Amino acid sequence: MDTHDFNDGMKVTQNGEFGVVVKAESDWPNKYGIIRWDNSRENDLEDWRGQFGTFIQLGGKILDENYSFKFINDDGSLKNK
Repeated sequence: MDTHDFNDGMKVTQNGEFGVVVKAESDWPNKYGIIRWDNSRENDLEDWRGQFGTFIQLGGKILDENYSFKFINDDGSLKNK
C-alpha cells in the first residue's frame, strides 16, 4: 500500500476520530482523500484530497486494516442498528 497518499479503504485516525477513506463521487484528479468519520451521523465526510502530508503533519495516522469501527462499515456506510 502506498503510504504517501490516501488509498481507497485506508483506515485513519486524527484528533481522537477514526474513519475510512472513500472514493470521491466526482472525477476530480485525486479521487481519494474523502474521509468518512466513524459516528452515527448519516453523512460525516471531510475532504482531505491532495493533503496527505498535511493530514500526517497534523497528527493523522494510518490504522491497521483490521481495525473495527463502531458505527460504520469498512466501505463508510452506516452499520445496521
